Amino acid sequence: METTLNMRTVKALDGLRKALEAPKDERDGTFVREVMEPLRPLWEPSLRFMGSMARDVTEPLDVARLFRFYRPELGAERGLTALAELERAGTWAACVSAFQEAMDALDPVGHGLRLPGANMSFVLADPDGMDARLGSYTGVGNVPGWSLLLAWPTEFNLPRLPAIVTHEFHHNVRFAFEPPWPMTLGQYLVAEGLAEAFAAHFHGEEKLGHWTTGLSEAEVRAVRPRFAQALLSQDWNVVRGFIFGDWAASEHQFEAQGVPDFAGYAMGYRMVREALRRSGWSVVEATYRPWREIVAASGWFDEVLADAAVR
Repeated sequence: METTLNMRTVKALDGLRKALEAPKDERDGTFVREVMEPLRPLWEPSLRFMGSMARDVTEPLDVARLFRFYRPELGAERGLTALAELERAGTWAACVSAFQEAMDALDPVGHGLRLPGANMSFVLADPDGMDARLGSYTGVGNVPGWSLLLAWPTEFNLPRLPAIVTHEFHHNVRFAFEPPWPMTLGQYLVAEGLAEAFAAHFHGEEKLGHWTTGLSEAEVRAVRPRFAQALLSQDWNVVRGFIFGDWAASEHQFEAQGVPDFAGYAMGYRMVREALRRSGWSVVEATYRPWREIVAASGWFDEVLADAAVR
């Protein structure tokens, strides 16, 4: 059994800079070599879960387009300006620090977990390809051993980027503790709620994304009955419909569940926060508890389930 887990960073931002500063006819090749190949262990498994979206996508440049990575064809000057902005803000160093802090706090090896690694990278995003609802930043933490931050710098997201790194590493650990497939809605709610609570613990609730804080308490409570009825669903279209909301259903052509944008993030965060308050667990302690136990501790659905039983 491993006794330590060491962080490994993949410096995709440096690789992109090399590509953008290369002679024009060498930029694509440099980008593939310096950015896409080091990230292959992340994107190659991801393609298998993307269904028809990734059909026939195998070439690294096509993968970069699919994943909304910034690439040389989008313009050297524009990309270099964004990289300079990130450098001035000290974003990469802040993200590395956040990742190490998350590793130390969660101590997965000390909790008996074996992760295939602790790889972290930051990729500059295609600003025109990112959905506006995401605020020009997002993350990936569902590939074992990998945490990815994808962002185009803005005044809004720059101070929030380290929190995404913290969130995504939490997913790595949580999914090693409680494997995600098949994924129930209840398990996904807890996973997102714990990751956001963990990020809030280190960075403050004000640094969370609007996908978690954008709905009022009243709006979240109003859709609790819908969530309560579907907690055990393992239908991926149902699960993601509740987590991401009706915009995603329209965008990706699956059945809408009649819930607001990103309702599952807001629901999961409030549910986990209430479970921590009532139980006295720290967010690290809760990370190593089954999802059903966390839902029960929250009492979040007790009232609506009782009402349904009476009816």
